[in-house]
Amino acid sequence: MLKQPCKILILLLLSALLVACGPDEGGDTALVTEAPPPPDMEEEVISTQPTNIVPTFVEDDEEFEVDNRPARTKINIGIMLPLSGDTRVVGQALLNAATLALFDARDRRLEIIPADTRGTPEGAREAATHLVENGVDIIIGPLFSESIRAAHPIIKSADIKMIGFSNDHDVAGDGVYLLSFRPEEQVGRIIKYASKQRYKKFAALVPDTLYGRRIVNVLEPLVATEFKELVALEIYPADASLLDDPVKRIANYDYRRQEYIEEMRFLRSLGRDDDMGQEFINDIRNMEALGDVNFDAILLPEGGTMLGSIAPLLSYYEIDLNKVKVLGTGLWHDPMLFNEPQLQGGWFAAPEDDLADQFIERYENAFQSTPPRIVTLGYDAMALVANIVRTQRAPRFSNRIITNPDGFAGLDGIFRFHRTGLVERGLAVFEVTSDSFMKIDAAPKSFVENERPLYVEVPIDFKPKYDPVFGLTGSDPTLSIEADLENLPKRNLEISTSPLDPN
Repeated sequence: MLKQPCKILILLLLSALLVACGPDEGGDTALVTEAPPPPDMEEEVISTQPTNIVPTFVEDDEEFEVDNRPARTKINIGIMLPLSGDTRVVGQALLNAATLALFDARDRRLEIIPADTRGTPEGAREAATHLVENGVDIIIGPLFSESIRAAHPIIKSADIKMIGFSNDHDVAGDGVYLLSFRPEEQVGRIIKYASKQRYKKFAALVPDTLYGRRIVNVLEPLVATEFKELVALEIYPADASLLDDPVKRIANYDYRRQEYIEEMRFLRSLGRDDDMGQEFINDIRNMEALGDVNFDAILLPEGGTMLGSIAPLLSYYEIDLNKVKVLGTGLWHDPMLFNEPQLQGGWFAAPEDDLADQFIERYENAFQSTPPRIVTLGYDAMALVANIVRTQRAPRFSNRIITNPDGFAGLDGIFRFHRTGLVERGLAVFEVTSDSFMKIDAAPKSFVENERPLYVEVPIDFKPKYDPVFGLTGSDPTLSIEADLENLPKRNLEISTSPLDPN
């Protein structure tokens, strides 16, 4: 019977072997990693292994047929990651996490074939060719959008699906599924929650970055989805020295300052003998601007030092944070916020972190290093593949199976793929306190609650340019996940302006 120290040693050795593998000029032999044998029944069960909720089904044209294909004895899983170069630490951590998921799967048929992309498009093309030549059934990775673009023609020609980690939605689809954390979803979740708490008028300060532009594209339809108003939007440059003007504009500070000056001038003109005038002067003496802003919630989709620079400017330009709720995205999940009094009491949406924290602790014990937060994506990608394999005699990684509308429960909560290749997640809402992130609204456990789909309901008279969930463009306010028509009302998040065709 394997003891716990032995398991850790095996994993460490496994990881060391995997680092060196990938395309090799010395030969074509693929170095593979086989799942370790199932432990004895008395061995401790690993507590961080997520519960999956992916049911078994077969292809459309075989829905009512018995699967009589011969059982597969080996399934090859390619993993394309930067195992050398500037981002090798991230790539190695994702590979280590996938190795842990392989261990948890306890399926002798599973074998990993790693390939080093070197973090470059050329490396990705070589890695893709290597994996195709070695007969992989599905590929996990790459990490970067440029690598996905470079590898995709090679992978597509071999009819192999890819589960990548880029958050660039432009590379999703056509057999590429992105298992990443999408800002659009985080914004939608926090706006929905704030709307339920009766916040009605929203403003946003958004960075002039790719991340910010993606949020700008969906912000108006997401607010309209909740039948609320987006009353102010300012975009600021990625330069902390240029933040004052955007904050002043969104606070309408110059106008309110002038109102204050004129009010003080009038009150002083009444003379010192006017007791009421003197009382008003005393009331507003310490103010710099008069009146309130025209919004009751403001979105700050920013993190790091830039967020630390913006936060004090809110109060400085007379945005009363006792009346205005500050909202954020997953970028707020940073202990730095504990030192920002203007952000304490603010809300942000992010994946639940209970299982993720347990896994990171387990990772640290196994590999004696602290991984980047996204390491959970490596585990969940491998666990999803192992789950699909477990439910089939001869696994097919078809679009229909990967986009199962019931989804999967991973370390970061429930998720499912859309046919566009984008992922939908169940997110929690957290409140910033002086020393912790307090969960105030738990992530959903299913994509359907009380017979209603999660998150999105588009007003009939609103036609967004950008689909708030999956980034689809079009004139009709329809959000559709592709599944059987009879399942749509119960199992997906389609809200359409026209009824489903009963035929």
